[in-house]
Amino acid sequence: MKQLITILAIFFSLFILPSLALAQDLGKISAPSSIPSAGTNPSGFVASLIRNGIFLLVIAAFIIGVIWMIFAGLRFIFAGGDEKAIASAWGQIYWGLIGLVVVVGAFAIIKLVETFFNVQIISGQFNLPQR
Repeated sequence: MKQLITILAIFFSLFILPSLALAQDLGKISAPSSIPSAGTNPSGFVASLIRNGIFLLVIAAFIIGVIWMIFAGLRFIFAGGDEKAIASAWGQIYWGLIGLVVVVGAFAIIKLVETFFNVQIISGQFNLPQR
């Protein structure tokens, strides 16, 4: 126990004493030159918010669908021959697959809109029209 305390004390002293951690001075940090000022293009901000929201929803729905399918597969494996549990697991697999198809279809519709209207919603800049 005493040896463990000694090792932990030496380890955490590295964080306290920068010379032992071979830490270096950060120097001066300057701001990037291309920071847009606040309020210059509010439609660009709204557009990026929409783009990021769509992208987040598609990714989250796909991850939830995959987790749903894994859980359904585990329910099927652990059904143990019970017909009711097997039918329930197959139903969960069925609806999980339908959910994944809907997510992929939504992404395909977004890509179709990008191609048809010649805009970039997911992959690049998406600017709302100016008045």
